[in-house]
Amino acid sequence: MSPESFEFTLTVRGDVRLVGVVRGLCAHAAGYARLAEAAGATFCERVTRAAEEAAAAHPDKPCRLVFDCHDGELRVTVAGHTLVQPLAA
Repeated sequence: MSPESFEFTLTVRGDVRLVGVVRGLCAHAAGYARLAEAAGATFCERVTRAAEEAAAAHPDKPCRLVFDCHDGELRVTVAGHTLVQPLAA
């Protein structure tokens, strides 16, 4: 595991009250991947919106999250929807 190459998966309950957990994990992953502060914040907003939408669409259904950093990109998959952020941005 390194800032340029890591992956972790977790599942949270489909509950809008847990969206803050997703935002915090995204911020941690963005910081670990050494994203520029502005790019990391914008990416975390996108991930947060995706988590909010997933929780609203499927309340109480487990939501799988995959944080994946490889090949110069940080990718976060929220309930099957993948968001991508280049590391160089």
